[in-house]
Amino acid sequence: MIVFAKKYSLLAISFLVACSAFSQIEHQGVLGAAFSGISKDSSGSIVNQVGPIADFAQPVGLSATASKNTLLSGESSPLQAALLLDDGTLTHLPFTAVEWSSASDQVSIEEVPAGILAKAKVISKRSRVALQATSQGLTAHLFIRVKPGETPSSALGNARLPSALADSVRLSQPGWKDSNWFGSFYQPNEDVRWILHRHHGWLYSAEADAHSLWLWSPDQKWLWTGPGIYPHLYRHKDTTWIYLMVQMPGKTYYNFSTKSFERGSP
Repeated sequence: MIVFAKKYSLLAISFLVACSAFSQIEHQGVLGAAFSGISKDSSGSIVNQVGPIADFAQPVGLSATASKNTLLSGESSPLQAALLLDDGTLTHLPFTAVEWSSASDQVSIEEVPAGILAKAKVISKRSRVALQATSQGLTAHLFIRVKPGETPSSALGNARLPSALADSVRLSQPGWKDSNWFGSFYQPNEDVRWILHRHHGWLYSAEADAHSLWLWSPDQKWLWTGPGIYPHLYRHKDTTWIYLMVQMPGKTYYNFSTKSFERGSP
């Protein structure tokens, strides 16, 4: 009986030592996501990462970029941020996960349904503007040059189609063209900027920048849009965003301010 008691005592001591060792292990996981986690002992000398390959890398910095590094008066440029990971790769962040700010009143930060834009106001002299991006406790700075240039109102004298429609190709029907982002439209004369769009009706097109354009229609007045933004359009007369409902009959738009549908003039 004494021999058995000694054996049970040794087993109990071994179990307590094992429990003590395991109690020093720290495990962290992410609830509501694909299984992943990091396990390490109290000294931090053992690290075990479990989960998708992307979770193995850790963020070490933030990168901020603009599609255009120089803006003229009235021009805009999409902004993008990405996490720099410790394995040398980048992970692009959705625009909703990044906070942007401008250090100058010459450039405004505007959120559109398709992303974030940096927009130059009316610029009187050349300067360098700093923008800041913040996400996940990390910060990055981006510098954009602004300089005086052609505004939408001063571009009306140019009869050719805006740069944003330079991708348009001629169709078999005389006068008809097709843009890979704006769709089909009719230009009755190459020397005028009036076009007949199959959804919007008659529009006057004016230059904004290489990536966007201004459109004037009798009922909507001035509209601003471009590749990557359309069918979202910014309506200048009431400073609101509208969305063309392609699948609905007539000129039907969704107004993001009033959260209601609008019908344009026939």
